[in-house]
Amino acid sequence: MKLTRALKDATVRLEEAGVPSPDFDARALAAHVLGIRMSELPMHRERLLTGDELAAFDGLVASRARREPLQYLTGDTEFYGLRFLCDRRALIPRPDTETLIEVAVELAGELEIARIADIGTGCGIIAVTLAQQLPDAQILATDSSEEALALAAENVALHELERRVLLAHGPWLEPLHEAGWAEGVEMIVSNPPYVREEDVDTLMPEIVEHEPREALVGPDADGLGAYRAIVAGCRELPALRALAFEVGEGQAAAVGEMMSEALNAREIIIRKDLGRTDRVVAAVLGIGER
Repeated sequence: MKLTRALKDATVRLEEAGVPSPDFDARALAAHVLGIRMSELPMHRERLLTGDELAAFDGLVASRARREPLQYLTGDTEFYGLRFLCDRRALIPRPDTETLIEVAVELAGELEIARIADIGTGCGIIAVTLAQQLPDAQILATDSSEEALALAAENVALHELERRVLLAHGPWLEPLHEAGWAEGVEMIVSNPPYVREEDVDTLMPEIVEHEPREALVGPDADGLGAYRAIVAGCRELPALRALAFEVGEGQAAAVGEMMSEALNAREIIIRKDLGRTDRVVAAVLGIGER
């Protein structure tokens, strides 16, 4: 079978399965099987697929039709212009989180911050991207999931950042104390679990059925438990000067108020993502004022 025919058949199958972007996903899977870039597919339209290629493509299309995430099937994804390994051990990176990177980089530059902790690093995209954007910074990336940390370690190694991005296992801010970072960390950055339990089943099947639930659902009925835990722990960090969170829709005001009250913040910053949703809440703190 020629590639062009295989792509048409795959697109129809994915469309019938309710996949949101059937044409794009079919092409992405074909490029993955053939080991080429998606932009090169038009040059291979008349290519006859081998039996092995067709079988591999058919298997991936069948998995995608079952709503397995595209990124898990190809094993990687792009974030902030960088390539990252991606699989079931951690949540899939999303464009919304790029807003968190932008705010963190701005604060680090303005406040001359050089020691940053990424709490709940998942596959490591925040820690690695900040290290790339801030060449003088040291990053400690933590996660309560050993599997997620193993994936983060692979991404740190992929970008050759082992000397500047350290990894530590444990919940919330506990690893900072164990790693000797509590006294000197200057900024906390986090994209913690924040989806309310009652809202999970309203999400797409790719998320509900395949991504790690513990990295998705926030503690407490309102989904804000992770923010409460991190903010409370920040009172024990004497050098902390900034804190930046990604938040869910409708959570920005509550998280901003939480930081202002608990940490006596000098300034609260709320930044919208490209979809015009309040996505990042940051606080600038005064040392010795907490």
